[in-house]
Amino acid sequence: MTDSLPLIFYDISSPIEPRSYAPNPSKARLALSFKGVPFKTTWVDILDISDVRKGLSCPATRKFDDGSDFYTLPMLRDPASGRVVGDSFDIANYLEDMFPDSGGCLFPPDSTRTGLDYESPNKDTAFFAPLTSNLGSKNEAYARFNTHVDATFSAHVVLVAQYLPFNPNTAEAVRALFVKRAHLRSWDDICATYADLIVGGWLNMLSATMPEEEWKDFRTWHSGVFARLHDALQENYFECK
Repeated sequence: MTDSLPLIFYDISSPIEPRSYAPNPSKARLALSFKGVPFKTTWVDILDISDVRKGLSCPATRKFDDGSDFYTLPMLRDPASGRVVGDSFDIANYLEDMFPDSGGCLFPPDSTRTGLDYESPNKDTAFFAPLTSNLGSKNEAYARFNTHVDATFSAHVVLVAQYLPFNPNTAEAVRALFVKRAHLRSWDDICATYADLIVGGWLNMLSATMPEEEWKDFRTWHSGVFARLHDALQENYFECK
């Protein structure tokens, strides 16, 4: 790997390029820069991911809940070795193995590992695309942490799903694909989980106790995501009788 022969990083294309948004590609992108490894990005539309992975003979590392392959990104191709790595955690291990003296150390042996024992309250949630455990991989304590953090955030992706930056020319087809994957009737057929109700309980208290102007301001935080959740739960589920 040199500046003239950089690693090829495959990320999900969107209207916000060259910035990316998907969490797992973002982990790998951060790791590449943290290690100071030269790379360039190949952008792939969501509808083309399976064909691109298959074309590089990169098997799926995840399965849908029906057992079928879930082809997703990131991928990393090393032109020097010909190696293709198709999982964000595997990419981190590959970078540390291949470039141990470049940049920072992703898995420092003298780390206190504080917080790596975090356990997600959503660890038993049944996702339509079950999370990668990476059990048995190198640096397994970090792999476990990755899975639990993914579970916590994945449980709340529904709060921002309506705002995912799909490419305009394929947006409708991508939404249809996501609806099929999630076993929904339509893009707007999104069901709450108990994780939403947990947050909703706190939002209900704040709505009843905060000064009116402060509550109005709070409702604008994070592009209004708390306000939308609060309003939906109040309208559909909050009964006092």
